Amino acid sequence: MSVRKLTASLFMTLAMLGVGNTTVQAQEYFPAADPFAFDPDFRWFEPIYDADLADMKPKKRANSGWFATYDRLNLYTSRPELDDPNASDTKLDSGWGNRYEIGYMLPGEDNGWLFSTTNLDVNANFIIEQERLNRYNLQNLGDGDDQPVDPRFPDGRFSLPESDRNTPGYFTRLYLIQDSENVLNYRNYELNKTWRMEPYHYGGILEPMVGFRWMRITDYNIKQDYRSILGLDEDIFLDFGVAEKLTTDSVITSNEVLTGQVGFRYTKFVDRFTFASDFRVFTGGSLQCSKSQQTEDITIYDLTGTTITIGEPPVNVQKRATEPRYVRNEEFSIGFDVRGEVNYQLTKMITVRGGFQVIDVATGLWRGGPGPVGSTTSLAGGSRDQDLVMVGGTFGITLNR
Repeated sequence: MSVRKLTASLFMTLAMLGVGNTTVQAQEYFPAADPFAFDPDFRWFEPIYDADLADMKPKKRANSGWFATYDRLNLYTSRPELDDPNASDTKLDSGWGNRYEIGYMLPGEDNGWLFSTTNLDVNANFIIEQERLNRYNLQNLGDGDDQPVDPRFPDGRFSLPESDRNTPGYFTRLYLIQDSENVLNYRNYELNKTWRMEPYHYGGILEPMVGFRWMRITDYNIKQDYRSILGLDEDIFLDFGVAEKLTTDSVITSNEVLTGQVGFRYTKFVDRFTFASDFRVFTGGSLQCSKSQQTEDITIYDLTGTTITIGEPPVNVQKRATEPRYVRNEEFSIGFDVRGEVNYQLTKMITVRGGFQVIDVATGLWRGGPGPVGSTTSLAGGSRDQDLVMVGGTFGITLNR
């Protein structure tokens, strides 16, 4: 073989080895970035045994890839601090909500992302049931149909037991007059970058995080008043004989709290149990807007008389509303979020858990509205720099975390 042919053969061999080595390296790299690299057969219900857990190191028990969690929340929430000496702002009222989390931990790189959303509703009202004048159901009104709402009550009785209050017509034969004590809507959205540290000597794992938090906290301040008019004793009803009026004063105050946050998650595995705690502190700005309005529902039954016949349809129904008034404000906000959980592993990928949570928005919330001076209502307002405390229990399930 000539020197020229030998040299060409050597270069060709080296080139083929280089391409092959590059292909192997590429094959080793890409699965680490594949979001579906974890357990693609989805063996969520594969059983796991105590012996398997005893031999598994903490770093192996902390899963990688996609994970998700769901928790049902029962948090007791503080009442608004109103400019009213009779307000009970030190009491807590029960609220129910949900928390959803989804995240991804890069295999072999010990870092990832976590998205979380939480909703909670509190609805504490003082309610009085007020019987309507003629107990007539407008929803059942047809051509020439002037029968009472419910054939079970031909004599006009309206009271039903608690279990029957979904009966059609019940709420149209009654006014449920409410005075809000603690009505709140809480929505929370978070996006965090997370890191997983090496396990400590006794198996605990620390996961620092830094991210963004957006809270939408809406407060409702509502008061209703009912009056029935028999005769010509009210200026607003000078032309009416028999009528009734429901007046609603409402102030809706929205807080858009935009913050950055830092925190950590600490987990420790003990047999089938996993003990976990989360701590996050956040700070930022609160954009506030309060809307106040008064509405009136007027039902006219008789234009000239002073009595009413049970089941008689109304002559006219009127709805009136004042022009809404808006007041805006901005405040600085700071707070923290603490969670503690005990997880029990059922299968290879599924665990159930229970725990507690405390959320404290220490400053920057407006509840109650501006008060009579700054609104179209006579409701007592509240401070524009209040706090909000929510504390209670959680119960949920996790997948591959």
